[in-house]
Amino acid sequence: MPIGDTIEIDLSRGIIEKREGDLALVRDYVASKGTGTRILWDRVPPEVDAFAPESTFIMSAGVLTGTLVPGANRLCIVYKSPATNIHCYSSVGGFLGTALKRTGYDTVIVSGKSDTPVYLYINDDRVELRDARHLWGHDTRQTESLIRKELGDQAEVLSIGLAGENKVLFATAEHGAGDCAGRGGFGALMGDKNLKAIAIHGTKDIPVADTERLFDICNYILSRTHGARKGILDPAGYTFVRTFLRWADFRNFGGIVQSPEFQEEIKNSGPLTQAFIERTREREVACANCSLRCKHAYRNTDGTYVYHKCAGFYYAMFTSQILKPEFSLACKTLFERYGLDIYSTGDSVAFAIDLYEKGILTREDTDGLHLEWQNPDVYLALVHKIARREGIGDVLANGTYRAARQIGKGAERYAFTAKKLELHMNKIYHRYHMALSSAVCDRGDMTKLDSGTAGQMPRRPLSEREAYIKDGWFHYPDSYKKYFLEEGADAYGNSSIEAQASYNSYDMEQYTLADLSGICMFWLEFWMWPTINSRAMMADLMTAVTGLEIDEAEATRIASRVISLVRAYSVREGLRRQDDFDSVPKHTFEREPRPPERKLEPDTLDQLLDKFYEIRGWDRQGIPTAANLEELDLGFVREDMERRGILEGKS
Repeated sequence: MPIGDTIEIDLSRGIIEKREGDLALVRDYVASKGTGTRILWDRVPPEVDAFAPESTFIMSAGVLTGTLVPGANRLCIVYKSPATNIHCYSSVGGFLGTALKRTGYDTVIVSGKSDTPVYLYINDDRVELRDARHLWGHDTRQTESLIRKELGDQAEVLSIGLAGENKVLFATAEHGAGDCAGRGGFGALMGDKNLKAIAIHGTKDIPVADTERLFDICNYILSRTHGARKGILDPAGYTFVRTFLRWADFRNFGGIVQSPEFQEEIKNSGPLTQAFIERTREREVACANCSLRCKHAYRNTDGTYVYHKCAGFYYAMFTSQILKPEFSLACKTLFERYGLDIYSTGDSVAFAIDLYEKGILTREDTDGLHLEWQNPDVYLALVHKIARREGIGDVLANGTYRAARQIGKGAERYAFTAKKLELHMNKIYHRYHMALSSAVCDRGDMTKLDSGTAGQMPRRPLSEREAYIKDGWFHYPDSYKKYFLEEGADAYGNSSIEAQASYNSYDMEQYTLADLSGICMFWLEFWMWPTINSRAMMADLMTAVTGLEIDEAEATRIASRVISLVRAYSVREGLRRQDDFDSVPKHTFEREPRPPERKLEPDTLDQLLDKFYEIRGWDRQGIPTAANLEELDLGFVREDMERRGILEGKS
């Protein structure tokens, strides 16, 4: 079986070790998020703080990354999040994963803390730590440019900016054309370790077990790409902005009264943004070996580029209530250069403005700055303060969960978080699918468990759903068609408890397989037109590349093993059912949504959780049972949790 080797770096001692890939580890966990989580379980138990020298992160490429498989370009970085103190991971696109695979290495394990700033350079068999003192203080784009100049413009670079250096708990590590390790504060972890960047250059071939079989499957996938582009990306600029801003609940952060004038501005924002895109977009941009090209490149006034897609376009507009695409570009540029997560930064700024309006924050708290909605200077000033940890920014840089408790005076009620991570606040949480996705997502928020098919298609007329199945886009098991065609589901998007729990459970397996394989979710099921429309095809792809005989049942078993291991890791850190329940904003149960939709009741969310846990083989607290762990060959997890008293008296 063709597998890559492993590099282990101890930054405290400056030691680099290389070893052969672990075949047993690959057989059980495949790659990427799977192998990373298995290593994290052993290396970073609850006794190790996220910022301790012993804290370890694992960067591992997907098993299909760098091969012919369309969209297979990703690697996962697995770590204990300094923001949430539970398991976290980032899936990074662009060209970084392919570069790593072409060095002959699959996995990089990093622990310790360097005394001075360094960057890691991997160039095929050559691995070294280089001095980065001259890079400290530079933004991510400057850092990438300087490193590429040093290395002959050959390396793919992942780097932190000032936010990471200052250990902002939602700092990112940025890569290339708008890709990053975003949620959960990985940039802060790099900053704590004095690791300014990781640069990778690989020239080796990536071995494949059965090229003919792989070629045939890939040709079939590519034959479906036009349909996906037509359904997802061609109308993206208009649809994303129009839909999300139209349905945005600006009351989530206090906000302004939605006057007739503001409602009209929301209504017009979609067409105006689409016109802006058509007028100013210079080109579409893709990650390695991807013909979907989901990103758009825009030129800044200084000649540099900023790269936009999806949430990057509308989230700053939503959290500032400034519905101008020019402002969105300015924010995205700033986020990229500082290395800041779009969601957490936007939420933190809106949180501060909301508290100021409520009188909880005053001018004395904000260094004399008058906070208000729809003011670009105020919004950008707060972003600067957060990245530099200046004044009120030093408080907000700890994330809204911690900031609220530091501020006090009732601020906790207005910090909307899922397991201490900022929520995607313009999502429609009274819909069953989105509420459950937010509650159980294995990263602490719903951005890694959002399915267009289960979340959006059920609201469409029955005739459209029937045509969707007939045209070959339905990617769930045949037994799920009864859920998909339920009468009445189109009225509210809320099919039955059993249906939504089943959808979410299957989606979690799909997302996990995507991470293990290195395939971007745009090719599977993030939107409603998946080019890879069956799990059997995913299994065939992994078999063709690895030579292991992995069928659909085995692929599902491996995904389930990783899901329970991830859950067990966070349970070991203290995660329980209440944390899942609290991952749906409280106002979801209090406010009446726009007709004809209905308010979500707490009892309904409880039923959704019960059914989801039952499907996954977990108890009512969301803890994997001893039987579940044994069935998935996770006996070492059962033993550890029994020793800690977590599974005592459970079965």
